[in-house]
Amino acid sequence: MLTLLENLFAKKKKKVARADRAPGAPKDGQGTRLASDWPRVRASLAEIGARHVLVHGDAASFAAAKAELPGVALLWVSHVLGDVAAGAKHAEDQAWGDFDAAVCVGTELPARYRQALRLMVARDAARPVFWVGAGFEYCGGTLSAPMEADEVEGLLFNHFQEFFGVKDALQFRIEIYHGPEVKRFYRILEPNQSLVIRLSDHFKARKYPVSLAAFVEHPVLTRDRHYRLRLCADVFWKDSFTTLHSAHEFNRSPDRKVEFRAPAWMVREGAMALTIPNFDRKAENVHGIEAIAGTKSSTAPRSTGVYIEQSTLARNGVADDGMFGWRYRGFGGSNWFVLENSAALSAGHQGNIAGNHHASCPIIDRDDLAADAEDLARYRKVEEAGFILDPHAVPITPAGSELTFAYESDAANPDQPHLRLDFFDAEGGHLGTHRFTKTQKGPLFTDDMLRLWGDPAGAKACLAMVSHDWLKAGLRYKGFKPMSNLLVRNRHTLDQDFTEFQSSWRNLGGAVPGFPHWLTDQLAIVGRTNVFGRARCDNGLRTGIVLLHGSGRLNYRGTARVDLIVINNEGARMQVRVNVPAFTWRMAWLDELMPNLATHLGASGNGALLVQSGDADLNADIVTTSPKGAVALQHLWGY
Repeated sequence: MLTLLENLFAKKKKKVARADRAPGAPKDGQGTRLASDWPRVRASLAEIGARHVLVHGDAASFAAAKAELPGVALLWVSHVLGDVAAGAKHAEDQAWGDFDAAVCVGTELPARYRQALRLMVARDAARPVFWVGAGFEYCGGTLSAPMEADEVEGLLFNHFQEFFGVKDALQFRIEIYHGPEVKRFYRILEPNQSLVIRLSDHFKARKYPVSLAAFVEHPVLTRDRHYRLRLCADVFWKDSFTTLHSAHEFNRSPDRKVEFRAPAWMVREGAMALTIPNFDRKAENVHGIEAIAGTKSSTAPRSTGVYIEQSTLARNGVADDGMFGWRYRGFGGSNWFVLENSAALSAGHQGNIAGNHHASCPIIDRDDLAADAEDLARYRKVEEAGFILDPHAVPITPAGSELTFAYESDAANPDQPHLRLDFFDAEGGHLGTHRFTKTQKGPLFTDDMLRLWGDPAGAKACLAMVSHDWLKAGLRYKGFKPMSNLLVRNRHTLDQDFTEFQSSWRNLGGAVPGFPHWLTDQLAIVGRTNVFGRARCDNGLRTGIVLLHGSGRLNYRGTARVDLIVINNEGARMQVRVNVPAFTWRMAWLDELMPNLATHLGASGNGALLVQSGDADLNADIVTTSPKGAVALQHLWGY
């Protein structure tokens, strides 16, 4: 059957002329290389009030530094013996912590910068090291929160050794935005070290939306693969919280069009807020922010003097089948938040905050995605070969469990209510399939799925996989926006949270032409897991990891040996291994698997979390619960 699939889905390759790309030049329109000149360094030194500065460079560069930095006391240092003979002090012999900052410049710039970071972090990780030159890579990310947030706590993790083999200490520039204000500081982190950034440490009183941002510049980071750097943060409001990761949109046109929509039913009682970034202050006030609530639309002018804005839409009777939506021009990465009052909740719970990063999606349904005869034939062949396209594995919890999970994709564009359900028992055995058309908007909880199926075998079901019924929908695969979310709810308080739902189109044992793995077809053939998030064990918070071992191939078998690794702020590791058979799931509560977790994490109660397996490509999400009945959800990610 695979031979037939390969014949039917033969890839049509178009020859496209490619211009040669110089080393360090922008890749795919998203540059990852920086230049840094003397005016930039001079402004940075002035910002921190630096008066005593080390200059790590050659003789000519030190002469340039004296001309460029009048009024600053400079000490020339170098690792080059010729420079030392010419009057420079040896870099290794200086008290780096006695200086306000260092500047690297001149020949052998990468070596100078790497050495300077190592020497500075040994004395004072908060003292910055600047550089003059070109060709350094950069990565960055921004994570925003609404003005209503009581606190934001973000974990910054130096992941570059784990994912890119970079063993150097790296300097991070951390920026905290509050409406028109920004505060900035620097921190050098050695491999696998992390830093907790708390909003309240920088802005005690707040009246604007906020954002935590982090950037890193270095001779080598991702080797031009991308510029993503993600904080993992918890946003607290009332007695609830949500967990998010950073967005990363840079170097785009301020005229870039952004559209996003979400189902109105996500707000049971309250409002939905969207943060709208303007970090580069390039937003144009000629373009307003259009907000849509059901059938009503309004436009507000841009506030070009602030770094981040917020648009809020109240539920106010918008029907369950209505949409919230926004259109604006700009870039930087938005986050959406549901803010619900106690009327939506139970057991005395006072509020619920849920959120995620926005996903680009037109507000109006597309009408140009009808499948043709060739598309429909492909869907039939895929199903006949034993594949399920883009299934989403949903955990089924026992009736008495505190938590329950749901699937939703009501913002899919075009609307796609035709679904397929597949159920599996505790050993991963396939119990059966049910197809149906969803007639009401709202979350599809696993209890609902089993009720719709109505089969006695449902009593054994421990995992459900939800996928679109492509044949019945009659839509093209390419260009479709699934907008799928996973939802978790506390059954007692009704507190809930959402995260982007990554499909189990993985562990296929082969590439299916025309339907690629989301990252690379090599991972469709030989799956592996290496993903990251954060672990908490403070203030009564518990971290669980939802490990979902799914596949788009029903005949897939195997057991994943999964390493759960918690790394504290100093970079020390604690590790445990669990097994997850195919088509099963496991909730791994870290404080149960690691009894000394709180001691390991120390005073901050926060650390980095790695989930790794060489056996299979797993979905992994972190669920965090509080003593007050709040629950937060966030998918883990790789780089």
